[in-house]
Amino acid sequence: DVQPRETCGDHWKRWKPWLIKNYLVLGFVFVIVLALSWPLPGRELGSQKSGDFPIAQTCCIVVIFFISGLTLKTADIKKALGQPAALAYGIIAILLVTPMMGFVMVQIPFEPVEFRYGLALFACVPTTLTSGVTLVTSALGNGVMALMLTVTTNILGVFTVPFILNAVLLSAPGGDSGGTDTDMAETAGKLLLKLIISIIIPMGVGKATREFVEQAPSFTTKYKTELGLTNNSCLIAIVWMSISNSRGKLVRESALNIFVIVVAGVLLHLFFLTMNWVMTTAVMKIPEAERRAVLLMTSQKTLPVAVTIIAYLDEARWGAKGLIAIPCIVGHVSQLFIDAYIASIWAGQDPKEIDERNAAKRAGVGAEEAESKAERGASSEARVGVAAAGGEVKA
Repeated sequence: DVQPRETCGDHWKRWKPWLIKNYLVLGFVFVIVLALSWPLPGRELGSQKSGDFPIAQTCCIVVIFFISGLTLKTADIKKALGQPAALAYGIIAILLVTPMMGFVMVQIPFEPVEFRYGLALFACVPTTLTSGVTLVTSALGNGVMALMLTVTTNILGVFTVPFILNAVLLSAPGGDSGGTDTDMAETAGKLLLKLIISIIIPMGVGKATREFVEQAPSFTTKYKTELGLTNNSCLIAIVWMSISNSRGKLVRESALNIFVIVVAGVLLHLFFLTMNWVMTTAVMKIPEAERRAVLLMTSQKTLPVAVTIIAYLDEARWGAKGLIAIPCIVGHVSQLFIDAYIASIWAGQDPKEIDERNAAKRAGVGAEEAESKAERGASSEARVGVAAAGGEVKA
């Protein structure tokens, strides 16, 4: 029998799921090559400003967070409040504990200096907006908990990150040159205002649209994939413009410097995973589904907020934005691959079964301790009886 020839449509059906799944990574590879080989379009588009706001980057940022608000479900937020201890730890770890690594990153003598600023910035931002929730869900974790951590920390992070980041950058060798405490507060205040305008307001408008426009929920359900691809496209566009603008400096960097920052990004994520594993597993003993959500979300950092902040940084003071963006991209891609591998392992392990085994172990240990206490009590009573008998004999 003659086998029918595959058409273009057949090839597209086979490759479409893979392309969608890897769209962000493929997009980064494409725009990095484009920016390095032909930087003019990205540089020209990214250089247009209105006041302190880069027009094209700000438009992309607004679209990203409008869609984030549009897809945000109130019911999901309410469900996550059932584990307050896990939620509280997640918020504290994301907004306060992990950003402290920024103070370490800016002291490491990476070359060029923008690489240390980029990695420190990446440590300071909140958790991922979309990829984290997706990975937690695929790992059979509590997706609602992941979503709650995403929403809470990215909203609160708008108010905390500017001040923590400013302190981190000023702690770098030479970072405080030419600046005062007043300058620090003013810079942080300006960044806070820009993040409110470009993140909080669009997200609020998106959420209001979902609540008050009747067709919005069904629209987001029907076009979930397209909305996700739009978000990723805007993120890719911001990175393209940043790297195009810094192409001259980037091509002068040695392969060794690039390799070192890649290794540093991987090690930073592995450190976060180890620290949060100890807290969620050994210390807090959080139920398995919630543990998976908290562990992944507290170890990840968001690229959209990072590139938003980079777009508003003073290039004359902190260096080329494209170079600062490189460690953030490396950190984002490395955490995607590492956590995707972890999620694939967890996907074959039912959280309920693990909780049952852990409960059985704890019950077994409890029974052993109770039995041991009973034996010690009986032994003690026996010694008391022997002593009393000896006293009677002497009498």
